Amino acid sequence: MSLSDDQFGVAAHTDFGNITILWQDDDGGLEVQNLAGEWIAAPPVPDTMVVNAGDLLRRWSNDRYRSTKHRVVNRSGRERISIATFYDPTFTTKVDPRDLGLPSEQESKYLPISAGEHILGRIDASFGYRKSLR
Repeated sequence: MSLSDDQFGVAAHTDFGNITILWQDDDGGLEVQNLAGEWIAAPPVPDTMVVNAGDLLRRWSNDRYRSTKHRVVNRSGRERISIATFYDPTFTTKVDPRDLGLPSEQESKYLPISAGEHILGRIDASFGYRKSLR
């Protein structure tokens, strides 16, 4: 089934930061992409929230935690409500996988960076018009 543009509440993406906590109403619409590239519905479960790992946590954990590609598709035809809360370190917090106890034989895949630099870099890469603002 193909989707029309007006069905996307949010196009496919990963979250830029550390952790996202999401509450969604009974209409749902959240879909996550599995490792085979298939989109799987993540229907609301009463009295629960979704906890999503973002790109910063992936980097900080040296890829031990994956950021989850997801999208929102409104198949209900009704207005839907969701509330996302983002939990990230302060702008100047140093993000270095070696600080999270890598095994001694494992090398860090990433250079240290501040949380703010990482998030702004992801925003700049996603929204090209921002390059002219800097």
